[in-house]
Amino acid sequence: MEDWRTFLYPLGFLSSIAFGARFIVQWLQSEKQHRSVVTPFFWYLSLTGNTLLAIHSFIQIQYHICLVQVCNGVISWRNLNLMHPYRRQFTFQSVIKYLGIAFVLTTLAFFAQDYFLTQDGSWFRVPKAPWQSHSQVEYSLWWHGLGTISYLLFSSRFWVQWWLAEKSHSSELSTSFWWLSLSGAILSIVYFSHIQDSVNLIGPLIGMVPYIRNLMLLKNAKIAAAK
Repeated sequence: MEDWRTFLYPLGFLSSIAFGARFIVQWLQSEKQHRSVVTPFFWYLSLTGNTLLAIHSFIQIQYHICLVQVCNGVISWRNLNLMHPYRRQFTFQSVIKYLGIAFVLTTLAFFAQDYFLTQDGSWFRVPKAPWQSHSQVEYSLWWHGLGTISYLLFSSRFWVQWWLAEKSHSSELSTSFWWLSLSGAILSIVYFSHIQDSVNLIGPLIGMVPYIRNLMLLKNAKIAAAK
């Protein structure tokens, strides 16, 4: 199983491509319109990346990452739903139900994987890439705790965005979204650099320029509106 996980590790880069593409496309669309915008294509790429990274992190036994991506997948779907006319939108209670189901199914999947395959009680494995010749390094729970906190902060932008979207019944990317993206990306880069996890490192690195640029566009729009 360890050999297979190492062999399949590069598949995780597909999720990084999807995540990087969504912000690059969003950034270019925003530059074209001279304001920060979001389109359905952004959420389709998000949902694709969420699904691919959830599969990757399940194979590599990274419960915290898998759980966050499964829940973020529900949020990506919800944003697409909020772009429909109000009469076609699901209720807030339905979304909460789907999030609960996603949490339970993900947790049960890791229980099953541990019981039938790994049988070592580990849900926070550090993946090894095929090009890494050294043996897998064990990191302390402190590092995994930092990784979980930084990744939750990085992913909380979608939870904050989702809450604001529910209140307005429309999908938008606010200033808080971009500040959370920037701060979470910095901490995630520290963690994933330390454990040498290339798949999860690429996303935060690629996003740094679009995050900063969107904050600049929002600031310019605020200044222009105040004149």
